[in-house]
Amino acid sequence: MKRVTPTLKKTTKLVTAAVLTAGLLLPTTALLGTTDANAATVTASAQATKNVKVTWNGKAVGANAFQAAGNTYVPIKALAKAAGLSLTYDKTTGLYMLGTSPNALTLSPYEGEVWIGAGGVGLQSQQGRVSGGTMYVPLSVLRDYAGIDGVWNASTKTVALKTAASTGITITEKTLKKTEDGAVIDIRYPELSGSAAGIAKINATLKKHAETFLSDFEKQVEEFGPLDSRNMHYEADGNYMIAYNKDGLLSVVTQDYGFYGGAHGGTIQSGYNFDVKTGKEVTLDQLLKANPNHRSAIDKKIAAEFKKQGSLLEEGSFKTIGNAPGFYVTNGGFTIFFQQYEYTPYAAGIPSFDFTFASLLPKGTNPFAGL
Repeated sequence: MKRVTPTLKKTTKLVTAAVLTAGLLLPTTALLGTTDANAATVTASAQATKNVKVTWNGKAVGANAFQAAGNTYVPIKALAKAAGLSLTYDKTTGLYMLGTSPNALTLSPYEGEVWIGAGGVGLQSQQGRVSGGTMYVPLSVLRDYAGIDGVWNASTKTVALKTAASTGITITEKTLKKTEDGAVIDIRYPELSGSAAGIAKINATLKKHAETFLSDFEKQVEEFGPLDSRNMHYEADGNYMIAYNKDGLLSVVTQDYGFYGGAHGGTIQSGYNFDVKTGKEVTLDQLLKANPNHRSAIDKKIAAEFKKQGSLLEEGSFKTIGNAPGFYVTNGGFTIFFQQYEYTPYAAGIPSFDFTFASLLPKGTNPFAGL
């Protein structure tokens, strides 16, 4: 299954829904094994199942969810009111913001669907829907990025929601923000606090990433000199999202956008996957060590999806993810991604491929057992 969703175009201000739909940066995501735990209980069909009850801490939220194509869609306005989450709207950008950092979701309704960003990073494989003037977001997004737990009860057709259990790690946002002559810099990165032994090392790694982006950007600006157009300025925009924070593993996605003039800027995405006890980065090989043939299995699926999409710059150019692929962990699985232009044209954005652990590991295997 293939989805193409708009990614947040980095500017000094959030862009409008109209710009988001312009397709300037379209990440292509193949769902190679769904990450939605409800998929086993929902018929994958375009026909929606209505009248799905929603509760928050055992009390009805006052509006129903619905199920369609393997996802459960939760009404955002009713959820925000029941859970005491902030839901704000910016008239200038046309964007909604649900909750607060690091569990904030940015929502942009367009053409009957809802573009979703976690923090400032556009989600590659998840979209919401608009029905009857109401925005709905997939339950999987709430679980993965909004700090909410949800359990589906098939017998009562009820989704029971509550605040996710604490992991003992608190995340706050730090910024490197300034306006220089002809350049606007706004780089955000997470800082952790808690008792885990690896936190100091993790913080040092994430801070260094942000500082290196800033340093490289300033060197480029100095080298290129002033932009010719008075209507243009250099931009450095750094965003992040917390993709996973439990089982002793913290997965962070960063996106570094730089604009140096020309038709458009460029985004570099990075995935950091930390063992919180040691602060060391965890490799995909470590998580999938129970399957010695996992790499060939992943390579075949990605190659087949690229061929199906017909999006490669050169036919057959993808061979393998290699020893150190870019990836991040989500609930139940992981996402492998490639950079702009690495295999596909700019319009394809950041190609991303979702896998479930269950599809690659022996039944009952815990990928985090070695942490």
